[in-house]
Amino acid sequence: MMQDCHVTTTVCKRIGKQQLGKCVAAAVLSLSLATTAMNDASAQSATADLITFDQVLAAPDDPQLNLDYAQQEVRSGRLQQASAALERLLLSRPNWDGVRLYYGVVLYRLADMQGAIRELSILENRPLSAAQEKDRVKYLALAKQANKRLRVTSRFSLGARVDSNPNRIGDGVADPDDESDFGFTGSSRFRVEYDIPTNPGDYLFFQSVGATNIFADGDQADFLGSQQKAGVVFNGRTFIVSPYIHYGTTWLQDDRFRNQWGAGVDTSFALSDTVTALAKYRASYEDYRVTDFSTIGSQRDGWRHEVRAGFRWRPTDRQTFTLTGLWADKNADFDGYSYNRHGVRLRSFSLLGDGWYLDTSLAATRTDYDTFDNFYTSAATGAREETLVKARAAVGVPLSTLFAKSGFELTEAIGDIVAQVGVTYSHQNANVPLLDIENVSGDILFTKRFAF
Repeated sequence: MMQDCHVTTTVCKRIGKQQLGKCVAAAVLSLSLATTAMNDASAQSATADLITFDQVLAAPDDPQLNLDYAQQEVRSGRLQQASAALERLLLSRPNWDGVRLYYGVVLYRLADMQGAIRELSILENRPLSAAQEKDRVKYLALAKQANKRLRVTSRFSLGARVDSNPNRIGDGVADPDDESDFGFTGSSRFRVEYDIPTNPGDYLFFQSVGATNIFADGDQADFLGSQQKAGVVFNGRTFIVSPYIHYGTTWLQDDRFRNQWGAGVDTSFALSDTVTALAKYRASYEDYRVTDFSTIGSQRDGWRHEVRAGFRWRPTDRQTFTLTGLWADKNADFDGYSYNRHGVRLRSFSLLGDGWYLDTSLAATRTDYDTFDNFYTSAATGAREETLVKARAAVGVPLSTLFAKSGFELTEAIGDIVAQVGVTYSHQNANVPLLDIENVSGDILFTKRFAF
């Protein structure tokens, strides 16, 4: 499979621009399948030595068998079974510090913060190795942070990007090859959570996110967007429901382009230890402005309703797949900007070890407008019809892992910064040449997270 991925990438270098979209999408899919194949190979190898619960019951005094069983259950995502096995093991061997550390981390992943704090605190001043003590301090701090009634977290990402067609110029206007540009990119998230006494795990939240692209060429479509959400999260035994309200603003080239506000609800339901059903609904009123880049303005105003539904599958603790479908309906003041949209998105997220990860996705959407708009289309051309395909692949790793290869040990404050390199391809095919748009972009981001 890795050979197939290499062949796909090599062929991509040799073909022309007309087939670039299909090639990039194929490369992303091949990369995802290659990673999955490696994970499957590891899983198949492990299956040959699969430990059953009956074997554990038959040998309760075999510590290594019990530990191997717990590790096996963690790899399979069955954390409750792993927790029970580790608890039994510690009852017979309470001074096995390495197992207690492992147990504390498993409890943290199960969101049992009080249990994690208890187990990790027991290990204070115990003869742990330097690496074990570092992990103990790290997860104890994380558990204490998560156990607070009031939690504040933030994330900042800064970097650079290059786009082949940043203005999204259609084939009917100019050659996008002449419009490539590079610039600054960044994003941020600030989130506050406050536990409420209705049920363990329920909390109120406020979240603000922002994103920006600023290109070196002043004529390019610089972008700045922000969105705020406030709501509540209800945690049931097998489900999560989160209703919220939201407000957002988008700026293009120093002009306010759009405001939007509304409400929504996110839900998830655990079908099994590895499969979760997802469903989201969002209603937004969109208020557009006339700008230098768009003179359409308020004709686009109106309500937009959106539904996303799908499944998340986590076959192992290192691999997660998410498949979602999209349906959206926009009812604009002018029917030429009202539309119906549907699509599908597949995402693969793989943990590769030592902090490395691979994040790939492939999405396709179809948009059909109600009638011609007298701007892009007319009675002669008919209503707009657009199909957008987007593929992305990104790989990331903490700086501590990168510099460790060279023998440098960074401070924790710098070492936990995550470096990510990504490439994105998008192609929109429309019944109007002006809207046949293609873009290839590459980016590098450095992300730092904070918790208070």
